[in-house]
Parts: sequence; C-alpha cells; structure tokens
Amino acid sequence: MQRDCEPTAQIFDIKRDCSEDGPGIRTTVFFKGCPLSCVWCQNPEGKERAVELSYTSRACHPLQCGAPCLVSCGENSIALSGAKIAINRDSCRVCNKCSEACPTAALELTGYSIGLEALLYRLLIDKPFYSSSGGGVTLSGGEVTQQMVFAHQLLKALKAEGVHTAIETSGFFNYSRFETLLMPWLDLIYFDLKLIDDAESRRYTGHSNQQVLDNFSTLVERSEVPVIPRVPLIPGITTSEKNLSGIAGFLADHGIDSATLLPYNPLWGDKADKLGIAVKYPRTTFMTPLEKRRCVTSFQTSHQIERGVSHAN
Repeated sequence: MQRDCEPTAQIFDIKRDCSEDGPGIRTTVFFKGCPLSCVWCQNPEGKERAVELSYTSRACHPLQCGAPCLVSCGENSIALSGAKIAINRDSCRVCNKCSEACPTAALELTGYSIGLEALLYRLLIDKPFYSSSGGGVTLSGGEVTQQMVFAHQLLKALKAEGVHTAIETSGFFNYSRFETLLMPWLDLIYFDLKLIDDAESRRYTGHSNQQVLDNFSTLVERSEVPVIPRVPLIPGITTSEKNLSGIAGFLADHGIDSATLLPYNPLWGDKADKLGIAVKYPRTTFMTPLEKRRCVTSFQTSHQIERGVSHAN
C-alpha cells in the first residue's frame, strides 16, 4: 500500500528494452505534462498533467454490447452517435466508470499516478540488462522537468543503485532548479532544438524559444554532463534550409560539431484523435529517404557541422 507521504508522479508509459533513448538497453519513463504546445507533438498523451480518457472508435460497438458506458456515466457525457458513441469532454470528469464498464477496451484511461518505490521496483527489475549492456534509465515525456522534485528523488535513487541516467527535454525549464535538483544525478542530457526563429517558435510551439536557447547555452558552458542536441524534422516547419542552417550555426557558435536529426513520425495523429485533440498539422505520411538526405545535407554543410550528424529511423 502506498504511504500518504510518499512522492508520486503522473506518467503515461514505461517502455522496457528501449534502444533509441540512450546507450545500451534502457527503460524509458514517460511523464505527463508539457509547457509547450507543438502542433506536431509526437506524444500528445503527454501534454496534459491530468489523466485523460482515450477512445478508440474502431474498437467500439455499442449496438452489439448494449453500450454500458452510457449507463455508467453519471455526468451524461457519453451519447450514441450512429453506430458509435460521442464524448462530451467538457463535462467528462474522467472518473473511470465508463472505461471499467466498456467490454472492448475502446474506452481507456491515459496516464496514472505512481509512487517512487513502485516505480523504482519496476525500473530495477532490468538492472542486470543495464549493467551488461551499458544501458540504464531515461526520463522523457511530455516534459519531465515539469515534475522536477519527483524526478530529483528518482534520479538520486537510481544513481545510488549504480544505474546510468538520462533525460530527454524540450529545454523549457527553470535553469537554477534544474542545476540544483537534476544535474548532479544525470549522466546524459538529450536536448531538443526545434526552431531557431523566435516568431516561428511562438507560432508552432506556443512559446518563445529564448529560454530554451539560453538554457542550452548555459548547459554547454557550465555542465560536465554530456549534452546531445536533437532536431526534430517536421516537414514544412523545422526542415527549412533557413532553420537547419540557423540551428547549425547556433551549435557551431558553441563549439558543437555533432547533432541528431529525428525524422518525422506521423503516428501521433491517431493518438491525438483518441484523446479528442484537434490536429493542427495535417501531414500523415513518413518522411521519404530523399527528404531525410536533404535535411542531413543542409545541416552538414552549414557552418562546418560535419561530424557526428546522425538521424534516427
């Protein structure tokens, strides 16, 4: 039983046997809550801190199952809509009654609260794999720094167990708190640089990029922890030659000659639909090999960023 005083976090997934979130075999914890509103967000279920209701329409058959979700909902937030159901998310309290009543798992909760001890137990199960492969635990999101106190306690506990630690961050955080609470317990930082132009950042992420760029500059200057810049390639937004050249120049100014380019993955759209989130970025296809090569070439030929440029598949 979880003690009342035990710290808890809101997360939406724990992925084991990861190979793309750092060296070796890793387990990645995805935290809920993010201050940015990127129109292409790859993990829309990580935007909100609160638990959300997910609805998979293709698994829903209310005319066959009798729609027990309608009866279970005390807020009348669910109604029949032809051969499916419709959810009034404005009145829904995410009480879990409809998902418990749903016989096909078309209705499910996204996100849950977990205590520090319970999470540590799940992470340390794979410690032998971390040790044998040079792997460890990566904290991601959402934006993990939105739950910085819990992340501090988790990282400190992992380091006490000799586990390699990493985070993936958007860079939008309070640097002083980050330096005090997280830095001493980190072995690796993946830092996303999305847009170099402030107006473009405001348009596509909902915020100025000044804090992100300032945090990156300070980290590179003061941190002994390796910082790996990553650039998400979003066709029509971040893939312009101007943006890639600008980011490459920014990195060169800081003496950095390596970066990771992350090709666009359109599978987030289905997750957004399930959560009732309006999709503002229309592309539904993966990047072509030609598009990837063009981005890599644009990045490599800008400001002598010629070593260590890689791109995840």
